[in-house]
Amino acid sequence: MAVTKSATPSLVRASANARSRRALKAREPKLKESAKTAIFVRGSQTSESVKIALSELMQMKKPDAISFSKSNAIHPFEDSNSLAFWSKKNDASLFLVGLHSKKRPNNLIFARTFDNEVMDMLELGIEHVKSLREYAATKFAPGQKPLFHFSGELFDTHPLYQQLRSVILDFFRGEEADKINLAGLEHVISCSVGGEADEVALASAIPSQPIADVTAQVSAPMSGSNLPLIHFRTYAIKLLASGSRTPLVNLESVGPDFDFRIRRTQQADGDVWKTATKKPKKAAAPGQVAGKKRKDRNIDIDEMGDKVGRLHVGKQDLSKLQTRKMKGLKKGKDALGEAGDDAEDGVLDEEVAQPGKKPRT
Repeated sequence: MAVTKSATPSLVRASANARSRRALKAREPKLKESAKTAIFVRGSQTSESVKIALSELMQMKKPDAISFSKSNAIHPFEDSNSLAFWSKKNDASLFLVGLHSKKRPNNLIFARTFDNEVMDMLELGIEHVKSLREYAATKFAPGQKPLFHFSGELFDTHPLYQQLRSVILDFFRGEEADKINLAGLEHVISCSVGGEADEVALASAIPSQPIADVTAQVSAPMSGSNLPLIHFRTYAIKLLASGSRTPLVNLESVGPDFDFRIRRTQQADGDVWKTATKKPKKAAAPGQVAGKKRKDRNIDIDEMGDKVGRLHVGKQDLSKLQTRKMKGLKKGKDALGEAGDDAEDGVLDEEVAQPGKKPRT
């Protein structure tokens, strides 16, 4: 389940001008949130693998990406105040911090914020990297919506891998779209868990529980040797002719490719997670007040502002439907005879039923 964008409350103090009011209104919570902005931060020390990861993951995230050019002495697990400050200043809810040290080499930290406060963090170690430069020239179109593929039962059963899947989906989700053109699907991001030898090592790992219920169990750093690798692979989609309307799909490896290992993690607080993943109420229908039931459910207002209604009637017996008899279909020529026939049927012709009126000739 994805996490909603950080909600910035409206300021009580009135804005100075219209431009400031528009900027504040854009930061207010919306029923349909826009794409989340990610900030890429370099630590005081970075390795070549970390630089490649920050640069090429930012290319995949564009245009909703901000890169800090200067190095920053930051350690999010020890002090996350800097992330909270940058989140509020740049209206960003996603972070990717790259660090490198002797104790934790080639380190990446994914962080998410809610209401401008750090909600959860996930630290990954880069075991292997293959850059875009090692493949044929491939560029990522800005604003692309990649397809995702997660292979392995641990993404459904283990809390740390559930958190990893949630973070990756949230990081590359982009704008919500009702319809997607098939030709616009250009890339596939595939994440798979290591082989059977690595899964056997999970005997000493944390048992499977919902993410919000394992905060106390995963608060302490875990040894990377206990958890299997995550293979992060990127493929380009090639649509080939198949002789039918449905094209033949071919996947071509284009990079970047990474092998990650989970190191430290900070889970979201249960109440904060519940608030962040709460689904907003649907917008009220035309002519209806949000949160209130309408008594006139069969009455609505269309797009033109006209009131329209719907009637529900019972089943009708058309054989008992009384219709007006036409004079030309009657057999008798005598008016009295015709009136007698009509009287037997229970209906009088207009000319016979009105005494004193002369018949037309």
